[in-house]
Amino acid sequence: MDLPTYRQQQAHSFYEQIANTTNPVFQQWDDPQAPLPQIGGEPRGVSGFPFQGDNALQLMMAATELGYTSPLWLTFDQAKACGGSVKRGEIGTKILSWIGKEGDYKHVLMTVFNGDQVSGVSLPHEGTLAADAQAIRQAGLDALIPPRKRTPKPEQYVARLREVLVERFPEGDNEQARAQAALRRELAQLTACARLGLPREVDPAMTQRLQPYAEVRPHWREVENAINDAHKALKDIGIEPLVFDKVPRRELAPDVKPAAEPAKRRARAKALDKEQVKGMEQAAHIPF
Repeated sequence: MDLPTYRQQQAHSFYEQIANTTNPVFQQWDDPQAPLPQIGGEPRGVSGFPFQGDNALQLMMAATELGYTSPLWLTFDQAKACGGSVKRGEIGTKILSWIGKEGDYKHVLMTVFNGDQVSGVSLPHEGTLAADAQAIRQAGLDALIPPRKRTPKPEQYVARLREVLVERFPEGDNEQARAQAALRRELAQLTACARLGLPREVDPAMTQRLQPYAEVRPHWREVENAINDAHKALKDIGIEPLVFDKVPRRELAPDVKPAAEPAKRRARAKALDKEQVKGMEQAAHIPF
């Protein structure tokens, strides 16, 4: 699959989910400490870093469509390195990766599997945020409302976030322009609320606002541009991604003997008669 085909398929799924109101932008939650409960939270890799932008949305859509509830996504080799394995018959999800060096990078497609598709991998304990992650979250909250004597309520942060995003993506003068602005605001707010530990409530009118996407189904570049615009808005505001604990890797036995252990002297091989050689050749073809 080449990149344009991937983009076309992604846009098709995106518009289908908008038409069916199953798109990630329709997800909401009451518990600030359990964002995106339908899919287990922001998609992230074994390093603890969350996927961002295009890949984050692609994995959210896949999890929504297929009913996955784990936030973890990993490659076949990563599952093996962590002591697990991909379950037999499971089909992976394509995301974008980059190869190259010194600023000369190109897109390649990579296959990842959800934690629900993998067995034998121990997930890090999901409890309170680590100090570093809490500091990142607080910095994002302070970027919305500067620190004050009385800590603002979550609802105040949400209201301010909406104001900032309306300023960033104002209403257009026609239905299509209004839909474009609404999509960018909702994509940004979805991720911002998850990162900041804020509740998210979806306006019932959003279904109607986004209807032009379900009807017209613009070129796939519109989805790419909307994702990039929302991601850039969060970066400019100062709402950074949280980093979680790494998935522990399996300790592998060394392939070579320790240097302190002297090598044993080799014994001279004895000559084998023809019958022995024939038997070894046959044994080598036993399909074990």
